Amino acid sequence: MHEAQQHLQSRYSLLRDTRTGPVFFIEHGLAEMEVDHLVEDVRSAIGIHPFERAYWDSYPLPLVVVATEVGYRYRGTGTDFWPLLEEGLGSRFGAQARRRIRDLFESAAGAFRGAHPPKTRWAEAFHLIAWPITHALVPREFHRPLALTLASLRENVRDLGDEALYRAIRMAAGNSSARFSTLLESPALVVSVVRSLLGEPTRELSSEAIQRITDDLAADRSAQRSLAIARRVQLEMPSRVTREQHERDSVPPVTGTFQLRIRGNMPSLEAIFPPLDPGLSSRLRNALRRRRFAPRLWGVTTRVPVEQILSGLPFPMQVQEVPPDDAVLLPELEELDIGQDLYRVLDAFQLRLAPPLLFVRGADKRSARLIRGPNVSGDRVYWALTSTPLSSLQTCPVLGEIGPYTCYALDPSVEGQCQALKELGYLPRFGVSVSFAGSPPLGQDLPTPVFIEGDRRFILPKRSCPDGLLVELNGTTILVSDEEVVSVPVSAGEQLLRISCGGESREYTFRGISPPAPSPPTACAITARSTDLTVQALISGTLAFTVDSFAPLGNLDIIVEFEIGATRFGASARLGPLPQTITSKHEPFASLLNEATVELLLQTPGPVLHLRIGNLCSQTWVLEHQVRPCWWVRTSEGEVTLTSEFGELEYGLVSAVEPHLPPTSEPKQPTEEALLLVPMGLDTSEYGPGALFTTLCLAPKVVSLQAPRIRKPRVQRRRRSRGNGVGLEDLVEAFLRWSLAESDSMVAEFRRRQITNEIDGWIAEASCGNIWRDRELALPTQGPWELLKVTAQDRGLGRDSYISLPEQVWREVVEVAIDLIHHDVPGLWSRSRPPGELTDRDWLVVEAACDRAYQTISLRYESIRRTDIVNALSEADASADFDPAAWESAIRGVIAQDELSELASLLLPTNTAPALMALNPTGLSLDDMADELDHWVRESQKAFAGDIPTRETLRTMVALWTDPEVVLNMDWRGALDTMISERSVARATRYLALRHRRARMGGGV
Repeated sequence: MHEAQQHLQSRYSLLRDTRTGPVFFIEHGLAEMEVDHLVEDVRSAIGIHPFERAYWDSYPLPLVVVATEVGYRYRGTGTDFWPLLEEGLGSRFGAQARRRIRDLFESAAGAFRGAHPPKTRWAEAFHLIAWPITHALVPREFHRPLALTLASLRENVRDLGDEALYRAIRMAAGNSSARFSTLLESPALVVSVVRSLLGEPTRELSSEAIQRITDDLAADRSAQRSLAIARRVQLEMPSRVTREQHERDSVPPVTGTFQLRIRGNMPSLEAIFPPLDPGLSSRLRNALRRRRFAPRLWGVTTRVPVEQILSGLPFPMQVQEVPPDDAVLLPELEELDIGQDLYRVLDAFQLRLAPPLLFVRGADKRSARLIRGPNVSGDRVYWALTSTPLSSLQTCPVLGEIGPYTCYALDPSVEGQCQALKELGYLPRFGVSVSFAGSPPLGQDLPTPVFIEGDRRFILPKRSCPDGLLVELNGTTILVSDEEVVSVPVSAGEQLLRISCGGESREYTFRGISPPAPSPPTACAITARSTDLTVQALISGTLAFTVDSFAPLGNLDIIVEFEIGATRFGASARLGPLPQTITSKHEPFASLLNEATVELLLQTPGPVLHLRIGNLCSQTWVLEHQVRPCWWVRTSEGEVTLTSEFGELEYGLVSAVEPHLPPTSEPKQPTEEALLLVPMGLDTSEYGPGALFTTLCLAPKVVSLQAPRIRKPRVQRRRRSRGNGVGLEDLVEAFLRWSLAESDSMVAEFRRRQITNEIDGWIAEASCGNIWRDRELALPTQGPWELLKVTAQDRGLGRDSYISLPEQVWREVVEVAIDLIHHDVPGLWSRSRPPGELTDRDWLVVEAACDRAYQTISLRYESIRRTDIVNALSEADASADFDPAAWESAIRGVIAQDELSELASLLLPTNTAPALMALNPTGLSLDDMADELDHWVRESQKAFAGDIPTRETLRTMVALWTDPEVVLNMDWRGALDTMISERSVARATRYLALRHRRARMGGGV
């Protein structure tokens, strides 16, 4: 032991003195056989010298290295480390011995500037074994997630500084586990590891340790494949401007263009903006959705959903009047309260509607793109958009009206139409006539076409030229016949192409640039809306995911798959228009989470969840079990024990009949009801405050679907109970015990949810008042589209009153009609809010949806040979009783219910309620809601009895009602003072939390 201590002491002293970063005890430099000998030496020393003796203060490093080796090799949630160490050293370690090993790590770290465990939830919960895990540098359990993270990097690490590389790594590891975040919380460490594995050695880590990690990665086929992909991506990725340099550059203009398209028999004007960087586009969409930003371009169009503007795809515009010459594209931008960086990006959007505009008709004869410059070919057909009443246009064919503009079809080969083109300012050319094929230009709106260096353009003669074509490119001339196709390569820089035929010539300019490196935007993305990616959150239904897209897609199928050990099974469900939130309470999760699946999920460490949308996008999460400093162990005989790093702990029971009471050894409650097992007598300084809420709900195999006969206490507006009442702190403690509890079965989970909802209502009553509680109980549970079906059914919308049909048939017609409206008018809700701008064309779509619903239901009954219903539906006419005013009234009624207007009327001050009602809860994160509430309290501070609450207090209050798992790490007891003393703040927070819940559960408009 003496020789081993001396060797390790010299080794770690050298590492400490030759680097600036921390030392890791896995960097011992010993061979595998030497480690085995060291284990035997430590094992023998433990048999002679108990841990409490001073011997280990003189020879700590051999034991520290052995424990670190176990930390490097083991795979588990935190419960398997001590058994493995005990097996290796042939000794049982009690609570005192485990603390002693932790103290030896701390002492050695102080002597050799060793690493300290980061402040993560896992490290704080398992604060003893966090030391050997941290000093294992990159344990084998982290090898696969680390390799996957490297394979997901889409940045050239050679171009990035340490800070930028760390940000890129965190983004690439977005779906990693809480365990893996222990490594990610050390920026210098993770950057050094990544650079070393990708071929950029660093002096901050020993070469022996890096080589060992590399060899172990190569031994794991999955990790080795991911690392090979990462290295190949780095080799093939060209160098480009770093992110820091890019951020310092000014915001370039985002210039849009127009195109025309025939829809039905009428022309439609469409605009298109180039796609932004995917990350920036996502930030913009989220910020603008929160504000329900749907601008009127130049102040003269109908409102355009922001998803369409940022999609990079053409979107139709309904122009109502001619915009003024000095009109701003986004006139409502000044009213938006968003960050300056996002404001500058939006302010850089440019699009000028200044007819006459000339479009060249495409080969499909139903679309046309905008052209620039006065010279046009005489061999093409053009569409002109203008409001100028020229005499020459009176004889030209009219395609239709687009608001205040008229769209004409102009063929230069027709004399009158050629004259009209000239009067509009364009010069038709009838000499050399060629067209180009091959790679398309990078932007249609650029005055000089731009191509990628190496592309090829093909010259296709359109007119006969018996003497041949003379093609000159940058001084090189060739003569070809008019039947040949000439291939022109694109070189870097400005290119001048001159084509001559029969004494006439035309010049064409274009430019070649180097291949750009930016990655294309993803068609859609799936993101988790919770930081609690655990099996328990999945089962309880609090886990939610958002499916988003750069374009307003819809009617996609989402596939959910569970990978539990060697078993893999899944289900699918249809999505509505994106973005959409799905939760583990709804399909397809509801079909998968049966009793057998739940049992497998609870018993299997690290089950994998796959979410996929066809071939468009996919995401994978490794679900963890809740990270708590103590945990429940259930045997096959049904016995339950509560254990921790220090051994077994005591626990008490809480009855479902009186769920607000503290735990006791024997609760007074019926044996056929649920029970909550709660830790008792824990030292919070040792285990942390979250340990008190490590609870377990048990229930009989069969219970009634009705809620248990819960004895409601007398709710008091005070912190603690007095007499036979109960205070707010008592209720919140009970709420956290029940809401964060594990469940041993689906029956227990069902009962736990019922009780949690009941206590949640008591908290609302104590903080917001009885009237608030009564109105909250009366709120509808359906989402807006389901509410619209109910409202339409009640008001008889979508029916032809001249047709007599059974009530069930009419119900089916209405349901199908509204599903079609959902698909055809996905922006119905945002465009129906004041100032609402549903146009006549929108109502025609709604009317057509009712007609199509008649046909769909008719086919359904035709398949079962109900000729009486089929004949009646064939005579139905949606226009017979179609009333846009009645539909608009129903839609506004649904919006009022979804905005919780009954509750909003109780918000104080009353003049601030519209600001909270206008928020779109769909894209709000916890920090977003805290920001909105912080802004609200500053606007309303004169109405408060005391000082305005801090942002952290508001964040804690809203987290209590939206994400109880997160609130454990906050000062929730301190926030209760504000909930008691400032009812207006409590109501505003509760209001926003309720709307966020509805949005997370798939509701919200």
